[in-house]
Parts: sequence; structure tokens; C-alpha cells
Amino acid sequence: MKNFFFDVDGTLLPGGRTIPESTVKALYEAKRQGCGLFLCTGRSQDEVIPELYALPFDGGVFSSGAHIKVGDKVIYHARTTEAQRKVFFDAVDKYRLMWVIQTEDGSYLTQECLDLYTKLLWEISGKRIEFSGFNIVKEFPQEKPIVKMFILSDTCKALEARRDMEPILSTVNNVVGIPETMAAEITIPNISKSSGILKTLEYLGDGIETSVGVGDGENDVDMIDTCAIGISMGNGCKELKRHADFITTDADADGIYHAIMKVLDGEWKK
Repeated sequence: MKNFFFDVDGTLLPGGRTIPESTVKALYEAKRQGCGLFLCTGRSQDEVIPELYALPFDGGVFSSGAHIKVGDKVIYHARTTEAQRKVFFDAVDKYRLMWVIQTEDGSYLTQECLDLYTKLLWEISGKRIEFSGFNIVKEFPQEKPIVKMFILSDTCKALEARRDMEPILSTVNNVVGIPETMAAEITIPNISKSSGILKTLEYLGDGIETSVGVGDGENDVDMIDTCAIGISMGNGCKELKRHADFITTDADADGIYHAIMKVLDGEWKK
């Protein structure tokens, strides 16, 4: 029995496209064989599109490890400290950043940020990436606990902002192709997809040897390194491919199907 952990964007969801039928088929076959199926994503729980929740997933590692669910039970949830919030908002003000802020009840952003984000993604891929759970606001409601952040800079100040935040927050390049000078993910230190996987396995009472991680982006490297079997999509970034145990085909070329079947058929043994 294996526990599969799947990234969402570029992995389960090819950019701007629906879930491939072959992916659905493979997920149900893995479930039939008794495997655990988990989302493992930088998206918050509310940002995941309903089509994914209709599939036989057993839970998820959300917000890059800050929020974890098994079944209907939340087994872990992290929040930024007041000091971390201050450093973040100080950088936002200093560099006039736009932001997407994930909370326990959805994600908040301004219309200006949404417009720029949508424009940049269209220029990069020619496709619209679908999200749920966005709340459009003029200002972030300060009473909300923060789980994870994303910054966007139309003046290309993202790297400078990251340097200001990094003593107290973790930062990573965005995985949607926006230049690193314009965007980044901001997370709570020592919390990651891999820490979320380990907490999930501990809760299940399963060993790390049961784990299979599948992803495509730079923020999947720690997941690939931690899991017993780490798989990169064919459309994955070069850095992830260097860490992967094997590389499947692209997300829109039956990549998930081939990855799952290779593991289920015992063709890959680390």
C-alpha cells in the first residue's frame, strides 16, 4: 500500500485545462488497491477547485504544509506570529507590494492584484488558471489569522522584499512562471510540503517507505526529497527533475496515469 501526495497546478491540473480522464482513471485504480490519496499544494483548502474534491482524495496538505486534513479532520494548522505579520506588512508598505493572503476561511487579495496576476498568467501561458476561494478586498482584514502569503510587484521589487523578510519568514520563487523579480511565495519557517507529509504519515501510523510524491515545481523539491519515491512531471522544472527518482510524461500527456501505474505495477522500487 502506498500513500500518494500530489501537487495541484501543473501536476493534477495541466495549466488552464481540465483534469485529464486518464488521471481520474488512475486515481480510482490506486484507491481500489487500497492506496491513500492526498493533495499536497501551495493552495489553501478553499482555493482548490470543486472538481478535485469530487475525486477520491483522503485529505490534503494545504498552504504548503500549514494546514493539513485527513478525511474531515484538521490534524494540523499553523499561523504567523505577530512579529512575522509585522515584517510582512512592513515590506508590503516599503515596496508597495500587491498580495494574496491565505487565511483559515479563504484567500484575500485586491482587485488590482487579481487583475495583474491574471494578466501575467495569460502572457506566460495563454491560459487562465482557475481558482476558488478568493475574497476581493480593498485592505486585508487585520483580525484574520494568516497562514501563507504571496507577493506581486509591478515595480520588480520582489527580491528586495524577500531579503527584508527572510530573517523571520521563508520565501521561495513562485511556480507559475512569473519572473522572480515580480513574485514570490512567503511561508512560515520550518513548515513545508515535506513537513506536512511527515505529519500526515505520523497521524496515519504509516512509515515514510509508503510515500510517493508527485510534482512539477521548485516548491516540490522538498516533497520529492522526503518521499520514498519522488516523481517529476515531464513538464516539471529542471531543478525538480534533478531530484526526482523518475520523470513521467507531461501533465496533459497522461503523466499522472503513467506515474501511478508504474508505482502500482511495481516497476519502480527504490
